[in-house]
Amino acid sequence: MFGRLLGTVPDSTGHAVTAHCHHLEMTPCDTAVAPSLAGACLSVRPPGRGTCRICCGAVPWPFVTCWSCRRVGRTLGQSLEEVTPISLTTRETGLYAALKQYKGVANSVSRRQQHRLAELVGDFLEGHAGCVAPGGYDVVTVIPSFQVHADAHPLEDTLRMVPQLAHQGVEVVASLLPAEDHLGRNTASLHAYSCVGEHVERRRVLLVDDLYTTGAHLHSAVAALQAAGASSVHPLVVGRHQSRDTQSSRELLRWSSCPENLWSSGRCARCSSDCPSGSS
Repeated sequence: MFGRLLGTVPDSTGHAVTAHCHHLEMTPCDTAVAPSLAGACLSVRPPGRGTCRICCGAVPWPFVTCWSCRRVGRTLGQSLEEVTPISLTTRETGLYAALKQYKGVANSVSRRQQHRLAELVGDFLEGHAGCVAPGGYDVVTVIPSFQVHADAHPLEDTLRMVPQLAHQGVEVVASLLPAEDHLGRNTASLHAYSCVGEHVERRRVLLVDDLYTTGAHLHSAVAALQAAGASSVHPLVVGRHQSRDTQSSRELLRWSSCPENLWSSGRCARCSSDCPSGSS
C-alpha cells in the first residue's frame, strides 16, 4: 500500500537497488548481515514500585511518576498518555548504537540498522499491539526532527519496512512538522509541532519515537495530535534511555539484567502479570 519511492536497499546479492515496492521486507541476506537486536535489549519493568507509571523509567519510592513526567505534565497543563517502551537502553547497549546509526548517511550501516530496528518493532507489535493501543490504531506517524531531512525521516522509512503494519493496511504518514525554530531537549511546548493534512483527524494514532529521554518532545507531539482532532494517541518508543546516576536507576537496570528478567518479545511492561505494587 505504500506506493512511494523508499530509497535504496540491498538486494539478494548485497548491491543497492531502488525500492518502489508497497512495503519492504527483510530478505534472508538482510537478516544474515543484520542479526537480531533481541540480544541488545533490556527488559522494561512494569509500572509500580520504582517504575514510573507514564514512561516506565526509574522513580524513587514512594513516587509513582518520575520527575521528568511530572515537569512535562505541568508545562503542558494536561495529563500525559502512557508510553510503551520496547526496551530500556543505556549508552553501552547495542540498541543504543543502532538507534544512533540508523539515521546516519545512507550506507550499508544505516540500512542494516534500519532492517534490524524494523524487525524488532515488528516482532513487538506482533505480540503487543493490543497492549500499546487497546482499541487499535488506524495510522502511524513519527516525531519529526528539528534537523532538516532531505527525504522522509529515517524512522518513517524504517517503519515502512515492518511487514506487520503493511499487512494490517496501516499507513505510515508524515503528519507533524516542527513549529518552533528550536526546542531544547528537556523543553515541552503546546506549540512545538503542527499537524499537516487530514491524516489524524478522528483517527487512532500510533506515535512512534526512536529514543525517549525526558519525554518533552514526545508529549509535545501527543498534544499536537490531540489538538488536531486525533481520537486517540498511543505512544510507542523503541528505546527508553535510562541513566545510571541515581540509586533508583541503578536498581532498575540491575532488575533488567537479572537472568529471570532477560528481554523477550513475548513480554512487555503493559501486559505483565507480575506488575510490582506501588502507592496509589
